[in-house]
Formats: sequence, structure tokens, C-alpha cells
Amino acid sequence: MDPPPGAPTSPYFAVAKSESAGRGVFATCDIPAGTHVFTANDLTAHVIQREYRREVCALCFAYDRGKNLKQRDALRGFAFCTPACEQAWKSQDGVTLRAWAAVERLVRARSREDAELVDADAARPGGAEIKAAWHGVRNQALLVREARTGMSTKMHRKAVQQAISNPVSADTLPLQLSAVLHRYRSSAVWSAVLALASNARPYNSTEELRSHVNSYLHLLAVLPEELLEVTTAETVLTVLTRDSHNSFGIRSLEDDGAEFFGYGVWPSASYFNHSCAPNVLKQRVGSTWVFTTERDVEAGSELCITYLSGEERALSRNGRMTRLKKAWGFECACERCADI
Repeated sequence: MDPPPGAPTSPYFAVAKSESAGRGVFATCDIPAGTHVFTANDLTAHVIQREYRREVCALCFAYDRGKNLKQRDALRGFAFCTPACEQAWKSQDGVTLRAWAAVERLVRARSREDAELVDADAARPGGAEIKAAWHGVRNQALLVREARTGMSTKMHRKAVQQAISNPVSADTLPLQLSAVLHRYRSSAVWSAVLALASNARPYNSTEELRSHVNSYLHLLAVLPEELLEVTTAETVLTVLTRDSHNSFGIRSLEDDGAEFFGYGVWPSASYFNHSCAPNVLKQRVGSTWVFTTERDVEAGSELCITYLSGEERALSRNGRMTRLKKAWGFECACERCADI
């Protein structure tokens, strides 16, 4: 069977069906401890939280213990650790640069509204609620799209004004924009995103659902016209339903990940399943993930990483199970959890 689009390839492993987790990565030979088996460099949709934008390099995610970085792109609201990183980031195509500038202008033009506190035990929106929310803005989205391509009736102008007057989410907008840009630039990247496992209920709250719908309308209202064709509800919904259970946290490196800056989707990395007793260590190097065996692995064994952060790995079995169920939607059946 051919591997899914975007699946990782290596002389050490192959992607195959996993009994407990859909698809996984399995050793095709005996692998000694300390072997570099894969590097994931296919970052697609991602976001660095607004509060960290001055401290984290927009290109390589470098971080210096909370210090503001000196290299700044005020037009787009990003910071960089070196002039080389800034130059490399700005070497992207003009549509991309104009898109980020448009979103930054929108965020700065509006007073940022604090997100409502969400009850951790609140019910996640179901399929019917999600469908209704997106269906409810379909006509407005059509009017905004028509207004951007030349229609200028009172109804069209009102639709655009209503769109940009919605509360702005400075963290949801970049996530959606990065997805739109990757779909615009590469059909192969988009095929890799589509091949990932999907979560039909990705929203943690009704407020989060509303934020994503509003952000979609914001993008339609301000992005360059070249991007309108791929700025669709399907684009942003697809990324969120894949991001929900496939994203990797972007954390500080020198303190066991104590600072959480944001998250992103590396499609190839998503094929490594979880174990609370992992045999593979994942390490972020810049904007890539490097996978190295932590101990000897026999041919046929599944290569697993841990989805838990440093502090979470020390939790009790019940604590780990609760965390994994809440954040990732599965009940862990690894050897450590089974060994009661």
C-alpha cells in the first residue's frame, strides 16, 4: 500500500497500521540507541502567541529567556534573532508579505478584546452547533467576497463593515492565515494536511468556535485578492480539525519546555504515536523536529514519542491518562500505563 501524502520516509522505518492508534511508524530493521531516524521540516499551519511575538524569532523560534529581540519588522509585527533570519523570512513572495501586513494592520486598528474565561468542564460544541455557526455566516462571507472583487452596493459595504467590526483574535488570525498561505503555495502540502487524522469536534468552547468564524470573515475582508480563492471555510475548518490532534507545542528549549509560545502542524511528524515510555526522543531544532532513538529498537517495533511535556511526564498514571484524554482525545494503552 502506498504511504499517505506527506508521510515520513526513512531507511529505518515504514508507516503501517497500528492496532491502537490508526497509523504508526514501525522499525524495518534493528535500530541502535542514539540513531537519528528522521527530521521533520514540513511546518505548515502554526501560531506564535501574541504575547511572545517580541521574544520569539518568527523564523527559527529562538528565545532568549524573555528578552525582546532587537530585529523587528514593525509592519508585520514579527521579531527575529538575527538579521539573517529576518532576511530569510522576508524573502517570501510578495503576496505572503502583504497578507501578514494586512492582518497586522487589522489587529492594531482594533482594541484587542480579552477572551472570555472558558469553563474547563463546559461541553464542547457538537457537530450540529459547528455546522450551524459556519452556515450562519455563509451569506455574509459571499457578500464580503463579492465586495472584494468589485461589487459596491450598500449591502456589500455593510457586510464588510460588519466583518471587520467583529472582535479580533490576535492568535486565531495567524493560525488561519498560515493555513491559507500554505494552501496557496503548495497543493502537495495541502494534500499532506488532508491525509492527517481528523477531529470532528475540535472546538473547546462556543467562544472558540465564534472566534474562528469571526477570524475567517476578517481574512476575507483584508487579505490580498490573490488569496481569496483559497480563503474558504473549508480551508480553515480543515486545518483546525487536523491541528486539534496533530499539533506540536512550540516551547522554550533550555528549561524543559517551561515556556509555551504556540504550536504548529508538521504533517510528517504526526505519524509518530505516543507512549508514556517512549523509545524515540523528539527535539526541536529551530523550526524542525529531530527524532532519535532513546534505546535499542527491534525490527517490527513501533517507534513512539511522548506527547507529554516535561512536568506532565512525572504525573501518576491517572494524571497522565486524564491529560492525554483531555488534550489528545485517547486513552493511553502503552506499556507503562498497562503496567499497574
